[in-house]
Order: sequence, then structure tokens, then C-alpha cells
Amino acid sequence: MTAVIILTSCGIILDTIVNVDDDVKNEQVERTEMVGVRQFDEDEVVATALDVFWRKGLHDATMQDLAAATGVQRGSLYNAYGDKEAIFLRAFDRYAEQFLEAAGNALAQGDAASGLKNFFDMIIVNMTDGSPPRGCLTTRTALDAAISSTDVRQRVQGVLTRLEQLIGKAISGAPGKRSVTDANRLARVIVTFTRGLAVMERAGYSRKQLRESATTFIEAVVGNA
Repeated sequence: MTAVIILTSCGIILDTIVNVDDDVKNEQVERTEMVGVRQFDEDEVVATALDVFWRKGLHDATMQDLAAATGVQRGSLYNAYGDKEAIFLRAFDRYAEQFLEAAGNALAQGDAASGLKNFFDMIIVNMTDGSPPRGCLTTRTALDAAISSTDVRQRVQGVLTRLEQLIGKAISGAPGKRSVTDANRLARVIVTFTRGLAVMERAGYSRKQLRESATTFIEAVVGNA
């Protein structure tokens, strides 16, 4: 009788050990399956990261800044993206698409002069928005001497190249324009002027002053077109 009880008890103990072991294995499987799964809203994280980079710049922004702003732990950010630059590139790509879409819409309104005016109004508001004003993300990134990444430089150049194409298309029908080549060359000059505006904004020029400069520039460009 005693032997039976012991055997039965041992059986119960063994069953319990097996059950516990199965639970541990199941939990490990669940954890393994969760590796790589992002436990946060990526759209919100990228949008928030964009704001951090826009305000502080790629060089000065830290992973701790991103973690504090997004509410996502640094370890989770590293696991999801790899490093700070990878997060920046994701945020910059979103910024580029939004910026170029807005630029294209502005340039498409009215004739060449009206389109340029709408475009300059858009970028001036964009760079002077916020308190303090946040400036131009593209120009800020391009001028950061501490940035040497090929990927970052290519992203910046890509935005400017696509912007040239949008502007070239918008002004190609302006009076006196002889060829598409002329329009494209002039588009590069216009894009160069936008970078000058961005630097002037950083130097403290007001939104009104920037608009006055843009108006004078547009009159000169359209007048010589």
C-alpha cells in the first residue's frame, strides 16, 4: 500500500514537472516568436523622430532623445532599426515625400510666377514654423560637417534633384523659355536660392523679410525667362 502511494505521488510529481517544463517551453517559443515584432506604432515613432531630428539635427540628436520623445526604450529602438542613422533615414524619407508632394502642388497652381510664389510661401512657412523656428531639415543636414555617411548625402541630394525636376517642369512653359534644358538649368538656380533662404532664416531673418527676398527673386527670374 505504501509503495503504491509513493509511486502514485512520484507520478504526480513527475506529471507536475513535465507540465511546468511544457509551460516554460511554450513561453520561450512565444518570446522567440515575438523577436523582431515591433510593440509600438511605427508611424507615430517615425513622425516623432522626424520632429526630434528637425529640431536638433542628426548629429546632436541622441538615442536617448528619441527614446524620451517616442516613449520607446532605446533597446527596442536599436532592435527595430539598428542605429540612430537608420531611424533618421526612415524619418527623412517620410519628410521628403511629404515635402515634394507639397512643393509639386504649390508649383502647379497658376502660371510660372504664381507657382513659384506659392512654392516659396510654402517653404518659408515650413522653415519658420515652430518656436523657436525649426529651419530647413534638408539644408541643416547638408551643412552638418560631422555627417559623412554616403546614405545621408545621397538622400539629401536626391531630394534636391527631385525638387529641381518639379521646378523645371513648372517653369518650362514660362514666356520666353527656349528649351527644357534652359528650364532645368534655371530650376537648379532656384533650388540654390532656396538654400540661401534657409541660411538667412538661421541668421535671424523674419518670415516677412524672407518673403520679400523671394518676391524680388521671382520677379527677376520670370522677367528674364
